[in-house]
Amino acid sequence: MSHIKRPILKLIQQFVPVVMILFITAGIAVAQSYYHSPNDTLISNTTVNNSVTMNITQVHPTNDTLQFVWKKLSVSMPNDWTATICDNNTCFPSLIDSSTTLPVLPGDDGLMLVHCYPNTNAGTGMIRYTIYEIHSPLQVDTLTWIINAESTVGISESVSINPAYTIIGDQFQLTDSKSEFTNLTLLDLNGKEVFSSSISASICLEMPLLPAHFYYLILSGNNTIIRQKIWYSIN
Repeated sequence: MSHIKRPILKLIQQFVPVVMILFITAGIAVAQSYYHSPNDTLISNTTVNNSVTMNITQVHPTNDTLQFVWKKLSVSMPNDWTATICDNNTCFPSLIDSSTTLPVLPGDDGLMLVHCYPNTNAGTGMIRYTIYEIHSPLQVDTLTWIINAESTVGISESVSINPAYTIIGDQFQLTDSKSEFTNLTLLDLNGKEVFSSSISASICLEMPLLPAHFYYLILSGNNTIIRQKIWYSIN
């Protein structure tokens, strides 16, 4: 019997690596078969009493059929703002927690859409959802919509106020010991996130080494968000 089992065992040993390579290759192909357009982060400027609609499409140039699962990550908006979210299947009446899109067939694109109405309150809102393709659950992207609404009679205090912080060298520090900001995000001028970290008033945060340039600095926490365009250089 042993002379029969050995060839079978050898055949299995040769077959398993091939299957694993095919499986990994297939996973990579799915993971690389779409991209977010125009970007995974959108910034829109508006005025109070004017709504904005912002689309992020999952461009799908291959012959695969894709399907996406999306889930709310965080929402920070001024009081009285309203917002809704849509995918390629349904426009929901609010920013629901999660859902699954309809299958995206070859030749079609996926869709994630946010509609926001600031009512009469000027300020900045940020809406973030995670999204992944069902065949690649480990490849999770974060979609971010940032809405800046200004007053028609001047920028409101919530936008124009300078948050109490300092950046000295590569160290970021909140100078207000009672600050309620808990997150810091840096975006480039195209709206792409280049750095994100949790923060607190009791610690100094080491900032990343980035090319000297203008960036959007966003501080958020406790339903408050402030955005500033800054020149950033630690050289």
